[in-house]
Amino acid sequence: MFNVIEDKVKVEIKVTNLDSDTISYYLPKIVPGTYQNNNYGKYVEDFQALDKEGNVLYTQKFGDNRWKINNVQKLDRITYLVNDTFDTENSHSIFSPTGSNILKNKSFVLNLYAFVGYFSGLKESKYKLFVKHPTSLEASTSAIEIIPEKSLENINYDMDFFVFKRYAEVADSPIMYSEPDQVTFTVNGIEILLSVYSPNKIHRAARLMPQMERMIRAQRNFLGEINATKKYSILLYLSSTKKEDAHGFGALEHNASTVVVLPESLSHKKLNEALTDIVSHEFFHIVTPLTIHSEEIHDFDYNNPKMSEHIWLYEGTTEYFSLLFQISQGLITKEDFFERLHDKIKVSKTFDDTVSFTEMSKNILVNPYLKDYRNVYEKGALISMCLDIIMREKSDGAYGILDLIKNLSAEFGIDTPFKDNELFKTIQELSYKEINDFLENHVIQGQPINYEFYFDKVGVKYGVLNEKSSYFLHEQEPFVKGSENTKEIQFESNGNFNSFLNNIGIKAGDILLNINNKAYNIKNIYDLFGDSNEWKIGDDITFRIKRDGQEMTLKSNVVEPTVEKSILEQNTSATLQQKKLFKSWIND
Repeated sequence: MFNVIEDKVKVEIKVTNLDSDTISYYLPKIVPGTYQNNNYGKYVEDFQALDKEGNVLYTQKFGDNRWKINNVQKLDRITYLVNDTFDTENSHSIFSPTGSNILKNKSFVLNLYAFVGYFSGLKESKYKLFVKHPTSLEASTSAIEIIPEKSLENINYDMDFFVFKRYAEVADSPIMYSEPDQVTFTVNGIEILLSVYSPNKIHRAARLMPQMERMIRAQRNFLGEINATKKYSILLYLSSTKKEDAHGFGALEHNASTVVVLPESLSHKKLNEALTDIVSHEFFHIVTPLTIHSEEIHDFDYNNPKMSEHIWLYEGTTEYFSLLFQISQGLITKEDFFERLHDKIKVSKTFDDTVSFTEMSKNILVNPYLKDYRNVYEKGALISMCLDIIMREKSDGAYGILDLIKNLSAEFGIDTPFKDNELFKTIQELSYKEINDFLENHVIQGQPINYEFYFDKVGVKYGVLNEKSSYFLHEQEPFVKGSENTKEIQFESNGNFNSFLNNIGIKAGDILLNINNKAYNIKNIYDLFGDSNEWKIGDDITFRIKRDGQEMTLKSNVVEPTVEKSILEQNTSATLQQKKLFKSWIND
């Protein structure tokens, strides 16, 4: 990193004791925590295999991520250049927190799997990593630095030294180099590092620390005795949002750290809110999948991955915990909690509600399942919520999903993965038959969930009400809009119309030409609202519209316009038992 060449970093891999005739070197196609093929080998240039004298050995490249090397007995080292991903995001789909950044003498985001690969059959071998960097920049990471050395050759750079037991540790240990802006604090035995890169120094780690400490302390109190790591690093990269900078905002979890990318332009308040939501989710990954994970994750194949059936557990339960801990620890109000659950129900219903979550998980890298991935954060969290409520009911409030996760942690652990097809059996042994029935019906078979049924158990009212609406407007939000270019009136593209428009057959994007032979356009759009006030229920009505370029006539009768509004709130008529279960559910 000291000698950046045309915005590329040089990597050198030295090897010893290789006894085969040929060997292949790989950069990952995909890494744990991501659910798309990123092909990090695409960003490697000038790959060379060299003997001790510096002579070039013959290599062949296969696909994006594999290099085959001949005459391995002579191999001393391989070298190549790595380009970063942040400044070319308009040409690929790599999510910023899963990518890499090279800003000479300013900042380096090293998701190490984008820089360092592995040899075939040697993923379990030890790695010694040396990083040469400018003296003005400092490493932020959860990886343990073994021997920090001051260079005797040049006072302008330092050399950092890390040791990893296996390639999985390399891939799981991001490092951010930047001018030091770090704070550390300890929460219930865990050392927390918060490191911030803010290009214009708008945000500082010391000012963000109080909210991070308050949040993580609440998370540790929520988790209780679950303690999967002794150090946790939050590596926050704040993007200038310029064309050549990161634009994918969010985070990627690692076992003992998270890489977070957010816009520097956020206000302090908004940045704290974003970090609370994002980092709380990522921090809970120290439980799943760090402590509880399947063989597919434990022995992850970076180029021919076999995906686990249980994304609902890894992402859904984690997302649910990120909400539940906030209400149970008093960080948000009941109304906030209900609103967030309500939003998850609404968003989840925009996906196919009949998809098997186990089938989707196994095939998440391909369509049609890839398009449903986002739903693991919505319906996945709601699945965990329902499991929690069922267990609360069966145990009279004494046992919930956090207790189940604690027991699964004791059953398995960091070094003991479970078999994918045996997890549900173990969950039933540690909980109730009703839990297995729910998993069979709603996770395996994909039956839609009746949320009203489960909310009622804890005295929460969920349902749909019909609210009165105007014919073309509801709560100051019109169902139509005018186009300055075409002068036409078009129905909104979201398709969320009232009963009147649905009854007559209006579809999203339809263009209104006339009603009962009166033409409407952008010039007289306000007549539309006034004229409709004169309509009588039961009157005949004829719309002339244009759909996909074809004109058509829609005829019906005027019906009372209403819109569906779903509610989620505490039931004031709840029984004592419902109130007791509610109290145990949210630790009220």
